[in-house]
Amino acid sequence: MLQPLGISANAEAVYVALGPMDSASEPVLSRLTGLSGGELAAALEELRYVGLANGSVHGNWRGLPLLDVVDQLKTQRLSELERSVVAAEALAAHLVAKGSSQAKGVTTLVGRDAVVAAHSEMCNSARQELCAFDKPPYVIDRIGVTEESLRATPEWRAMDHGITFRCVYHPGFDPDRLHEMALFAAKGELGRTSPVPMKLILVDGLVAMLPSMRSYNPGHELRATIVRYPLLVEALVFLFEAVWDSALPILSTFTGKPDLRRQMLVSMLMTGSTDTAIAKCLNVNVRSVRRWIAEMMHEHGVRTRLQLGAALARGELIRSK
Repeated sequence: MLQPLGISANAEAVYVALGPMDSASEPVLSRLTGLSGGELAAALEELRYVGLANGSVHGNWRGLPLLDVVDQLKTQRLSELERSVVAAEALAAHLVAKGSSQAKGVTTLVGRDAVVAAHSEMCNSARQELCAFDKPPYVIDRIGVTEESLRATPEWRAMDHGITFRCVYHPGFDPDRLHEMALFAAKGELGRTSPVPMKLILVDGLVAMLPSMRSYNPGHELRATIVRYPLLVEALVFLFEAVWDSALPILSTFTGKPDLRRQMLVSMLMTGSTDTAIAKCLNVNVRSVRRWIAEMMHEHGVRTRLQLGAALARGELIRSK
């Protein structure tokens, strides 16, 4: 019965003999199992190796709980299997990259350096517009973001050269991500929020990059695909525009302060989102959302959410003229 664990029949016989006893000496086990000295020593070593038995300094052996050991073996072998899968995927990705054809308009990139370099090159090549789906996880941690650090990013440099940048952000915003979004918004980025299916970068509607989401998992090698084949790029442009049209605009604040939390709150209020939906999007609890709404009602001198919505709509209308 223990063969699936890699245990031989002799070792299983020894383990069964140990089961009813607190401990047993090798002569006792030899008598109970009929194994010779060499066979018994080999069987005991098998059991010790997988953690099913251990020996004392006095030469006695004790069996260990089978289910506990099986759970440990399961965890260990799942970990080994995951490492094998990662290694296989990395090898397969390298083989695909090696065999990919530029003529077909699809190129596979393997490794963080190759992906980062290609991303930068694509953004630098933009002549009119960059479009993106922004979705965690990220290659670089979004911690302690400053305007100075963002100036070196390819998207920021593109906007420095007058390139339009439209981005749809996947919901779920911690303070660091909100701060980064605020800085990009102040720079001139056109931002909206909506669930997005993947990461995506589009350059002038002519070339696209799709990083593999699975490759962002711990231990996996970063991979991405660059698409230049016109029909495929056209389909990705159509997808982006469809998501963009249905996404919630991230409005500018009425005071001019770069407060993305407020902008997201206003956007979602004006589209009738529930407190629960707003809380999930902003990664906060519902009580915080209700407190912010109460503060905005007081700020605008209104008593109901309906009146607040009307006040916000008037403010946006006046601001857009």
